[in-house]
Amino acid sequence: MKRMIYLSWLIVVLLSACQKDDNDPAPGERPDERLTQKLSTYKAQLVGAENGWKAILYPEGGAGYSFLFDFTEDDRVRMYSDISAGTAAESLQSTYRVKGQQQPTLLFDTYSYLHILADPDETKSGGVRGEGKFSDFEFTFDSVSADSVVLTGIQKGSRLILVRATPDEAANYISRTAEQVSALENINAFTTYFKRLTIGNRSYDISIQTDVRYITFSYYEGGVLKSFTTSYFFNEDGLVLLEPFNDAGFTITSLNALEYDATDGEIDFNVNNVAGRIQESTRPATIDPQAARTFYNNPPNGTYWLSLGFTIEGVEDALKLSSIPDFSVLVYWPKQGTSDGITYDLMGFAFGNSILYGPTAVPTFTNDGRIIYSRLGALGEVPEQDAPIMEAFAQQWTDPEGYYVVQTGPQSYDLVSAKDAKTWISFQ
Repeated sequence: MKRMIYLSWLIVVLLSACQKDDNDPAPGERPDERLTQKLSTYKAQLVGAENGWKAILYPEGGAGYSFLFDFTEDDRVRMYSDISAGTAAESLQSTYRVKGQQQPTLLFDTYSYLHILADPDETKSGGVRGEGKFSDFEFTFDSVSADSVVLTGIQKGSRLILVRATPDEAANYISRTAEQVSALENINAFTTYFKRLTIGNRSYDISIQTDVRYITFSYYEGGVLKSFTTSYFFNEDGLVLLEPFNDAGFTITSLNALEYDATDGEIDFNVNNVAGRIQESTRPATIDPQAARTFYNNPPNGTYWLSLGFTIEGVEDALKLSSIPDFSVLVYWPKQGTSDGITYDLMGFAFGNSILYGPTAVPTFTNDGRIIYSRLGALGEVPEQDAPIMEAFAQQWTDPEGYYVVQTGPQSYDLVSAKDAKTWISFQ
């Protein structure tokens, strides 16, 4: 009897083992199967765009860069970019993978235009040494639709947005975008410190760092100097600000239809169908009459300012102070001493931690915001081989037309030649 009960129990167990577990996933519903299906769908989406994808990459370090991608079934991608004239004119081919890691990812395997922005070598990326432009070449998929793909960088958090290109965009998007880049970069040939952006009856001093794609607007509001800085990117219509600039209800989101006018030496554009231009200028759009005295009376440590010398027509250290053996820095010391009852300033040439010599001058402040230095003499013993450089510096420092003073940060100022704005010196 016991033997029959045992056999009956064994038969029940065997039958149960042969029956399907109601909790087992149906075919195609296991996590690994769903992931494989999703990866296949994503790759088909990338490859299926017959005209490729126009894209904008927003590095975590700021700004934006335009691309055109053409993905193929054999894991190759051909790309153009507006990083430079060369990247816009010549395609580069890379391998890519759509791969399942913790989530679906798009990996660009071989060195490409994307890798240039992430390259830690600042001579290649134009970014920060060791970090590049804080960009990515490995991404996770955030969303996928018929006409767009949104991805996020794995290492730095960059955003990459792909939009399905039209036949016209496939043929012209990057070349047209590159034309806008090229038009703006003519600003690097301007030799004056001041660059004036004018739209209708509004004028702003602007500074554009084309290597990292930052633009700064300087203006006065209620008698107070204001500045607004944002990064930008280009598309085929022009320059687009990542953050709109707003001045008393007047908003700039983009500078459209950029075009360089070589005859007049200006960059033309339009904002909301209103014509604008960027030109060289010999004086600031608005002068702060107190800036010179504020600079003079408020060195960052209460005593002196530091500088590396004059920039002349865009050439840094144009007077070659750095060629003096063991020279380290200029020390501008307002009210350093008195002579026959006259208080004078010292522009000391420092070597290590010691000032060995330097010219002296007496400042005058004008009603139009300039500071003018009148030569008094020199302190210290100037070595014969150093004398020509120090003398050239002293003559420039005491130019009779003086300098406009521009605040560039909480504790930094530029002195800009009032004669032609082609010479300036920065202090911190």
